[in-house]
Amino acid sequence: MILVIVAVIFGCFKLGPPYISNYQLQDSINNISRQATYSTATEETIRKDVMTSAHDVGVTLDPSEVSVKRSRESVDIAIDYTVTVDLMVQKVPLHFTPSAGNKLITAK
Repeated sequence: MILVIVAVIFGCFKLGPPYISNYQLQDSINNISRQATYSTATEETIRKDVMTSAHDVGVTLDPSEVSVKRSRESVDIAIDYTVTVDLMVQKVPLHFTPSAGNKLITAK
């Protein structure tokens, strides 16, 4: 019984941080998409902001894993990345796909 409890605690200790980092990254890209909608930021500038935010929360991204689409009325950000967690007995790949989008609100 103690071994099972220790295994569960160990699993939470190893698997928790990637999920927390993904949650923080999701929050960051939501803010970036909102701000970029009302600014003149280019797709490349937005991508750099996303990469910086990812680095700040401890997520290592390759620029090819970040997709940014900007039009006159909207900004869409999509990230597709995998984190491999070593659980000593097995390596577990965790796949995350955070995304955010925002449309410009105009008066009609």
